[in-house]
Amino acid sequence: MSKRKEPDAAPTGLSRAAGKRKVGDEETFDNVELEDLFNMSSEDLGYEGLARGVGMEAEEDGIEADTVGLSASEIAFLPQADRADSEIHLDTDTEDDDVDISEEELRTAERLDFSNLELTAGKARWVARMIAENDSLAVIQFDGHELPIGELTEEDELEWDSEEYTDVEAIIIATLLEKDSCTVKRLDLARNQITDHGAKALAKMLQTNSTLEYLNLESNMISEKGGAFFGLAVKANSTLQYLNLQYNSIPTTRQQDLRDIWQTTSCRGGQLGLHL
Repeated sequence: MSKRKEPDAAPTGLSRAAGKRKVGDEETFDNVELEDLFNMSSEDLGYEGLARGVGMEAEEDGIEADTVGLSASEIAFLPQADRADSEIHLDTDTEDDDVDISEEELRTAERLDFSNLELTAGKARWVARMIAENDSLAVIQFDGHELPIGELTEEDELEWDSEEYTDVEAIIIATLLEKDSCTVKRLDLARNQITDHGAKALAKMLQTNSTLEYLNLESNMISEKGGAFFGLAVKANSTLQYLNLQYNSIPTTRQQDLRDIWQTTSCRGGQLGLHL
């Protein structure tokens, strides 16, 4: 059972000028692929066209698509024209890469030993799907630490602060939190080694999870792309009331985008609970 932490003071908003260009009255962006939209510059997409709403399918590296609509206030997801690294696509290994462990063991074992496995983000997604079918699994052993999987269905507060968790653990946790049997309301993953790959999995989970109210990812290794994924998650999720992304590497412009979306989401009513 984790120890309850009181939220810090709400952050002060930052201001920025978003790139705007008038587009023709007949121009729309319906059915634009998410990755294509993120790769467009702010000269390609204008404020007025965006204000009419954008229908997009989020193709997530082979993961099923989620339909997300953006409004003008969510200019969050438009890259700046002068920013070279504006895409949020994450290059990963294919999910069906060989893993030195059988599907049967992943689906049935009460304890798994991954201490000698080299799992990439792509392999971890495949492994996580197998593990999600295993109702008997209690613990996964990694090199130097454990992931107590059983607690995801037994506890409502988990303090996994400073556990040396990487993207692999984050992907597995996120996949299991998508299950209806998971009861977790508060999850603390602060001071671990989670990057944009783990952030992507956690953000995808938030688009469907209706239980988690508190997520602390302070002092990890999340950057601009991870920030963009959390923007999509905040748009879709109506349960999360506390999100801490302080002391990561999310640029100030992306932080402001997140604040804009958090503040304009009716279920939250302001910036209280968001920490950047």
